[in-house]
Amino acid sequence: MRQMSGVDGGQRTWTGCMGAALCIGAVAALLGACSNVSAPPPLRVGVAAVPITPCGESADWDGPVTVTGVWGEVFEDRNGNDHWDEGEPFTDDPRNDALDASSRGEWDGIYMAGFNSGQIPLGCHDDLWARTLVIDDGTTRASITVVDTVGMLTWGSYAGFQKERAQLVAELDLDSTIYAATHNHEGPDTIGLWGPELTSDGKFPLYLRFIDQQVARSLREAVASLAPVAEVRAFATSPVANPELKGLQVRTGCRPPWIFDDELRGLAFLGADGRAIASFIDWGTHPESLEDDNFYLSSDFPNWIRQVVEQTLGGTAVYASADLGAVEIVGDTCVSGADPRHPDGSNEFDRRDDLGFARTEAIGRTVGGVVAQGLAAAPGLDVAALAARRIEYRSAASNALFELGRVVGVLDLDPAIYDPALCPGSTGLCGLIEHNVLELLGSDGAPLVQMVTLPGEVFPELFLGVDGHRRTDCPAADTGRPAEPAIRDRMTAPYRFVIGLSPDELGYIVPGYDFYPGIGLDEESDDVCVGQNYDPAVPRRTVPSHYHETLSIGIEAGALVACNASELLAGPESIAGEPACAALP
Repeated sequence: MRQMSGVDGGQRTWTGCMGAALCIGAVAALLGACSNVSAPPPLRVGVAAVPITPCGESADWDGPVTVTGVWGEVFEDRNGNDHWDEGEPFTDDPRNDALDASSRGEWDGIYMAGFNSGQIPLGCHDDLWARTLVIDDGTTRASITVVDTVGMLTWGSYAGFQKERAQLVAELDLDSTIYAATHNHEGPDTIGLWGPELTSDGKFPLYLRFIDQQVARSLREAVASLAPVAEVRAFATSPVANPELKGLQVRTGCRPPWIFDDELRGLAFLGADGRAIASFIDWGTHPESLEDDNFYLSSDFPNWIRQVVEQTLGGTAVYASADLGAVEIVGDTCVSGADPRHPDGSNEFDRRDDLGFARTEAIGRTVGGVVAQGLAAAPGLDVAALAARRIEYRSAASNALFELGRVVGVLDLDPAIYDPALCPGSTGLCGLIEHNVLELLGSDGAPLVQMVTLPGEVFPELFLGVDGHRRTDCPAADTGRPAEPAIRDRMTAPYRFVIGLSPDELGYIVPGYDFYPGIGLDEESDDVCVGQNYDPAVPRRTVPSHYHETLSIGIEAGALVACNASELLAGPESIAGEPACAALP
């Protein structure tokens, strides 16, 4: 490894540079400016897109395929509805049983994630991918891999990226490995929560191992394709600057406050021919525009965002979801006709009577066009070096549903990693959280581009700052928890990217002042203002019940994530005096 590493306080493991110290990549950049030292090698990038689509024939898949072409154990379709139903005979593949003993005697195949339990797809509409971007400045090498799934648990009992990570780091000489999911709601269940019933596993063991295999392949191919970069471009825009983005983001159930991280961000690495080698796109909106009536696997609107960028700029595009907690794509809202795109108040996407692929493609092409045009016109950046650092720590979970999933084996977590005993006082599983920071540095050592990774589905208030983006409609609902620090304010680069669901899907990360735990396993809590209007401009927007807390690891997660990410970005002095950080155990 080419990084410095150390341990802070015996609890949090740090890798890279911290505080005011410059990472090795930055030092190399500064040395390169000295007359008696040769300039550092040019920046190189590599990129790969490897399919993880669970349909049809594939040279990389040796598992069973159903009559519909969707991967799964072969069954007798007695009622002719093109998917397996309880009671229909099937051939139990012993390879699934060997990976997960609870699969024995159970049908294993693809269930769709994100909405309904027991939803089995009828086919695949477009490909799902494992896409990897590798950046190398000659001193530091970093990778970003994003998969088109609802999320991953990278420390699984028989699968997960962590099983391959150490080997790949050594083999490919990687100093930083970022892994994330887009949170695609039209893909396979890779967590286990959407099986036939609440306590039935929806994962397909052989398919999870296939994803691991394809992720490793994408990393190897990306490293093998490393090529010199002639120019780096970056851009960021919002609905204020670009009206094409207006009316595309809404809040789940109209949960207040009505705010978003509405910035759309892009990065492009150009070759000597002026065409992109690779591009990276970052936006904070749930990929679920097809909603729950869709029965065909798809990577949703990111598919068309990537296509447009690739067709316009060249190369291969990698899409990552940002801080999308409580942020849905238009159409999935509590009221219609309240999110205009055009001066006459209309919004062609704000409808639920036609949530099909035509609408999804149009949304993707709209956003992709904004990215492509923005990067085509963006100025070049004087990038001299790459810097990377990392932290990991533990968080005690209090979610009864997650703990049940751990105990009965639905989540299939590595027991050595998620042992509740590792979090003293925990009432549930003990989660392992990590953050990574990547920086593209200028010749003066200052960051031009910063990327920070966050686990799960982080509410945008935590990234933007709770103090300036909090509810004002119902003071009586405030739990009294202190406001978490603004992660974005600890970033200093002109271009600030946030990669969500990295590396794990740990549920919603909710600000503590507005956190109301679920009742029992999956019943939502109400605050004292439930049902009341909070937006005079749109009287139909009312305060909903607290759905997100039923799928959150706990009330302290917001402070843990905001404080640790802020400290990794800007050092311990940046959170000194922050009450939310001081209150952490």
